[in-house]
Amino acid sequence: MYSPETTFSVYPFTRQPEGDEVVIGRIETGVFLAVPLEAVEALDCLASGKTIREVGDIFEQKYGERPDLDEFLDALEKKSLLKAVAPGEEAQLTGTTDVAPRIRYHFSNFPHRLAQRLFSKGVIGACIIVVTAALIAMTFEPSLRPRPTDLYFPDHRAITWAILIGASYLTIFIHEFGHLIAARSLGINSRIGISNRLWYLVVETDLTGLWAVPKRQRYLPMLAGVLIDAVSGSLLVLLVFATEKHWISLGAVAARLARGMAFTYLMRIVWQCFLFVRTDFYFVIASLFNCRNLLKDTEGFLRNQLSRIFSFVRPVDQSAIPLAERRVIRAYSVLWLGGRLFAVFLLFAVTIPLAILYLRNLSLSFKVGFSSNPSDFIDALVAAAYFIIPTSLGLMFWMSGLVKRVRI
Repeated sequence: MYSPETTFSVYPFTRQPEGDEVVIGRIETGVFLAVPLEAVEALDCLASGKTIREVGDIFEQKYGERPDLDEFLDALEKKSLLKAVAPGEEAQLTGTTDVAPRIRYHFSNFPHRLAQRLFSKGVIGACIIVVTAALIAMTFEPSLRPRPTDLYFPDHRAITWAILIGASYLTIFIHEFGHLIAARSLGINSRIGISNRLWYLVVETDLTGLWAVPKRQRYLPMLAGVLIDAVSGSLLVLLVFATEKHWISLGAVAARLARGMAFTYLMRIVWQCFLFVRTDFYFVIASLFNCRNLLKDTEGFLRNQLSRIFSFVRPVDQSAIPLAERRVIRAYSVLWLGGRLFAVFLLFAVTIPLAILYLRNLSLSFKVGFSSNPSDFIDALVAAAYFIIPTSLGLMFWMSGLVKRVRI
């Protein structure tokens, strides 16, 4: 495909050791690849102006074998990591030669120093103190512990749920903004988008750029959202605690809302334990054990276990997965199954009982009818819409994803 005398313009790329491989990529395009160490050596040779033939000579002299670089270089050119230089042209890297699409990052102008201060050791230490104080308070005052009934509001449902849902979506964005700012503290830009997990509507942050920094620096941005949720929920628990001790005065409605939001924060953290989907905890585990596609490989492993029992289940070839990674997959499969069981448990322990309470409450309002109590009927109708609309949007995303999989 390429002439032996072909030279290349190699775009500046980041490199981070990752087990036996090196992750290379370009932050501005969001493209990262895991390649052998020898591939990076070849790129460095090409970047210095050497031709394919000269690189082959160097490798033959050093390793006793001449590599076939055509397929590798073609893949890198398609990923816009390098560009073949036409005969007679000089290798150069200018904005006009780079045709790779640039990613539009969000809040990329957020001050780097401010981001570093927000996620400094002192601030993180203060967060740990707040969470510890809340845990101690709940230990000695069991009434402070968040319960599913904290989300049940039998009266003034519309206004209460309007405030609660508005606060929930705002804090979800704050959760994701925490990921973004923590990444920004490392000089990495990211993006926030809307997606779905199963039939739940979610907001998520693309932290692909973290591949450009050492592994030990990636964990804080990954866990920043959970840290914010834990601190926020703890502050609400301490607020209710101070109210019950009559240290401050908080209205009855405000206290109920504080309890409701505290339970919401708890469920949001519990959600991260659903390791059968890509949660914050999943990405931490995958990064910790150098797994490229832990979730998909785990599902393949479980499928292979089923194929031993049911002949109609086709096994998946996982022979190419490194042995060390297979050990992680085997252990993670237990967490995957545990996450599924935990999700089912919460469905019957929290979601269904809470839904039954509201169904009984709303059905009573609908039975009475609009003419008997217009305000209560409208209140019930609006409250019902709060549940139906987000769930419908989530189902739409989920079904759309299923249709795409079937087509593929």
